[in-house]
Formats: sequence, structure tokens, C-alpha cells
Amino acid sequence: MRDNEISKSDTPMIAGVSGRIGELIRSQVLPPGHALPTERELSTEFGVSRALVRAAIKDLAAKGIIEVKPRCRPVVTGGSVPKPQAKTGKRHIGIWLWPNTGDYAAASMLKGIQRADIGSDVRLVVANAVGGDWESIFDSEANFLKSMAEDPEDAGVIIWYLGGQRNLPALWALRDAGVATVFVDRLPPEEFPTDFVGTDNELVARHAVQFLIEHGHRNIAFLSNIEPVSSVEEREDGYRRALKEAGIPLREDYIMHDLVDVREGVESALEACLELEDRPTAIFAVNDHIALQVCEVLHDRKIKVPQQMSVIGFDGILRWVPGGGYLTTHLQDFERIGQLAAEMVIKRMTGGPQKAYRHVLLDAPLLDRGTVASPPARSVSYV
Repeated sequence: MRDNEISKSDTPMIAGVSGRIGELIRSQVLPPGHALPTERELSTEFGVSRALVRAAIKDLAAKGIIEVKPRCRPVVTGGSVPKPQAKTGKRHIGIWLWPNTGDYAAASMLKGIQRADIGSDVRLVVANAVGGDWESIFDSEANFLKSMAEDPEDAGVIIWYLGGQRNLPALWALRDAGVATVFVDRLPPEEFPTDFVGTDNELVARHAVQFLIEHGHRNIAFLSNIEPVSSVEEREDGYRRALKEAGIPLREDYIMHDLVDVREGVESALEACLELEDRPTAIFAVNDHIALQVCEVLHDRKIKVPQQMSVIGFDGILRWVPGGGYLTTHLQDFERIGQLAAEMVIKRMTGGPQKAYRHVLLDAPLLDRGTVASPPARSVSYV
């Protein structure tokens, strides 16, 4: 399809762009008498084609919200922009989980959603990302959100969001359709204010690093991953802040990003760490998947945990195995996150006076399973 063509399947995206411009008008960013930005500027800001922008402008003009004249930029007329209203008579809630419903965290979150008082007549529509690459995964998310916007019975969506700026039009299509949205785990894009439930990642990460510092560690590495999401960024912020508060100089060579393949990435990161003159004596991993791989690689190299290297994770994915596992970590309460998200979306669905959007942050308590100890008294030779 060429850029100047619009198909019927683009309707939700048109609604999303239309809703976004309407939000700018409602909030007086574009007051009456003010000209709209150019099609090119709007296209760049929303990350969509100029054809979609053109179609959205046509839609707003038909509603009398803007006025379009030949060879002039559209002007805001001062006409009323209706606020999206929740679909009070509808009983579907869409749930978008990551990475899939079989994952321990996603399954716990779904359990929490089902534990909430959502009503016996509410139907939950559950889906998760599909595809072998990020483009396919983002596409599957956008398609799900579009289907929820088009579903006449859908009144709410709980989103474990992946798509960043790319899928903003699909989010705005939801809002334009009056679908209540609650984000979990990852913050919504700044351009799309909405309710959110998650963990206080920055604070918990600070506590993890402080725990290592209390055991005497000063050479602490941080192993992260490639996901450009708020939870990952906040955990790095917590790592950096804990070092600063303790008066420990930050070393960028102790921070390892871009672990695309967990096993190979961890092996490469550890090799780089162990080759440093002042080797780390402790590792804070951005999540337990990486922390467990760190422990395995260290074991293969005959480096003892915690006697020669301390390791701490984030999530608590071993809590369901007999004995609770062996990894020192912080336990995210995914079930509680799901329950609170469901309660939030139900409140939005039931209509009535709409309060300001809420962000609820939960603690993740420490589970000490013995993978953290004091650093070696003297330099250890790693063979």
C-alpha cells in the first residue's frame, strides 16, 4: 500500500491519531484559532505516515473541531472535543501479557487479575506476544490493541506493554474508543498518560546494591539486557544511585548492557569483568534469568558463589520450586500487581467521575538465599 492510500484496516489507527490531536486541543496545547503543526511534523511526532495524519485531520474537520481551507494549515475552531467515555455497558477486559501465559510472572499476574472482584459476567480476553523477532512481537501487540479498540464489547485493557513509541497509535485508538487502560510492570509512554501498577524498581535496586555494600563490596558489576523499558532503566538508576550515596566511584566498565542471548551474553560479560585489573567481587543482575546464568557460568569456571563472587538478582522466579531455590534476590509481587490492575480497570469501566491517573508502586522484599557474602580477603586468581 502506498503512503497516500488508506485501507479499511487502518480505521483504528486513524482514530488513534485523531484522538491524539484531540487531546492536544482539549488540553489547550492547541487552543482555538491556533494552526495545527504541519503534516510532516505530526507524522514525525506520532510515528505514523502522512496519509494517516491526513485522514485524521479529515475526521476532525468532519466533526467541526478544526477548519480546513485550501493552501492553509488546518485551524482549531473552538468546537467541543468530546472526552472519551468508558463503555459502561460492556464486559470484556483484554489482557496482554509478556512473554507468554506459561511464564511464572505472567501466570502469577493473571492469577491476581482473576482474584480481583471483577464480576461473574466479565469475560477476560488473554493474549501474549508472538513471533521470533522484535518486529513480529511489536506487530502482534499492535494487532491485539487494535482488535480491542474495535471490539464493541471491550471496555478495558491491562497491558504489559512492549511497543514504546512504535505502537502509540494503537494505544490512542483504544482511548478514542473509550477503552480504559492500565499498564503493568513497565510505565506507559510519556505521551500516553494512564493508570499504572508496578514495582518501585529504582528503590529496590538501590536496596540490592546497598545489601552488597553492607557485606563489604565496593567493586560491584551490573549486568543488564537490551530491553528499552522503564523497569530496566530504573534498576540501573538504582544501581548508580546506591554507589553514589555510598561514595563509591562509578565505573562504566562494570556496567554490561546488550545481553541479547542470555547465555552467550553472560559469558562474554563475565569474561570482560574477570579480565579487569580490579575485578568485581559482586554482581547485581537486572533479573533472575541473568543472575542464574551468571551462577552457572561461574560454576563452569570453578569460581565459587558466594566465596569468590557474590550474586544478587531481581524478580524471585525460583520461589515456586521446592525449597525456594538458592538465589539471593528481590521478590516482585506479580499477583498483587495483577489484582490491583484489575481493580483499577474495573473502576474506570464503571464510569462516574474520573479521577486523575494513578501510579501504584510496590516493594519487592529481599530473599537471602546465600549467594551474597563478604568479598575475598585477598585477590583471587580466576583460572
